[in-house]
Amino acid sequence: MLVTLLWIFSNSVPVALPIAFVDEDHSSDSRGLAMRLAAMRSVQVAARPASLEAAWPLVRSAEVYAVVHVPPGWQRERLRGSPQPVLVYENLQFNLAIGLLSKDIGAAVRSMGTERALAGEMRIGGGGGGADAAGVRVRALQLDVRTVFNPALSYEAFLAGMTAAAMLNLFAVIASVSALGREFRDRTVPAWLASGGSVWQAAAGKLAVVLMVYLVLGLALIARLAGWRGWGVAGSMGLWAGAMSLLMAVAVATGLLLIGLTANMRTAYSLTGIYVATALAFSGFSFPTHAMSGTAQFWSLLLPYTHYLPLQQGQSMAAASAASWARGMWLLCVFLMIYVGIGLPMLALHSRMPAKWGQR
Repeated sequence: MLVTLLWIFSNSVPVALPIAFVDEDHSSDSRGLAMRLAAMRSVQVAARPASLEAAWPLVRSAEVYAVVHVPPGWQRERLRGSPQPVLVYENLQFNLAIGLLSKDIGAAVRSMGTERALAGEMRIGGGGGGADAAGVRVRALQLDVRTVFNPALSYEAFLAGMTAAAMLNLFAVIASVSALGREFRDRTVPAWLASGGSVWQAAAGKLAVVLMVYLVLGLALIARLAGWRGWGVAGSMGLWAGAMSLLMAVAVATGLLLIGLTANMRTAYSLTGIYVATALAFSGFSFPTHAMSGTAQFWSLLLPYTHYLPLQQGQSMAAASAASWARGMWLLCVFLMIYVGIGLPMLALHSRMPAKWGQR
């Protein structure tokens, strides 16, 4: 699943997203607009239906994400000085694709407007100075947007790293629940403890293997994103690796806690789905935490992954300080101590209660 996820995002930046271009003006300007749209990185003019009615089935079947409509008489009205707008119909079921398309479609349309305004300013000749001066007058007020972090706009570096870490967190919990829970399910607790000594030694022996496997996977993920793919690390790769290692330790401890509380593998799996599988949705990176309800914000704070993700993003992209990293690590350490402090005594208690064994 990890390989599949990284493969999905391997192109890094979505390009050539299909749109439909409905040209009911059939003018030189509308053809010029179509050429400008096709030159945009995220846009592919995949269909040219004759009317809007013919374009709607393409939208409903998700063959195109948007429809650009040039109405009849568009060029004539532009020449008269009362231009009609270019209409864009967006399918916001696909919010990410539409965000990219809206930006590039808007840029293509604005470029035509700026070009015409520049030509008009030069004809009028107000203030003199030729094309350069006309350009300054036309663009007297403009917005200069500069990307501070993730300047490559890589969705692999952002979304794949975020989602893959959440996946590792989830499956590390599942693996630790399985490792401990099967002893209670199969009534093999006495043999397990006899081979491991005390409860904490037996649990540590099982969970150490799980932790080792997921540490390797977590560090391999960092190597993939920061090394092999060449995105680099804005902060410290060592601090990022330390945060990933602590997250995997907390995940393993989460499995210990759930089995310690339930002594039932099926129930622990269900709680894993409720508590751990929701982590990505409540982390604040897909939907801002500040926009959530108070209850959702409280639930978000109870999830270790919420506190890990700023550590990863801070080191991988933002060059966050060691002090901010230490604060986040301290919170993860609190989770680790609480989970082990509750889970291990409860596991020891249930290991002395044969009535709790064999539940399926």
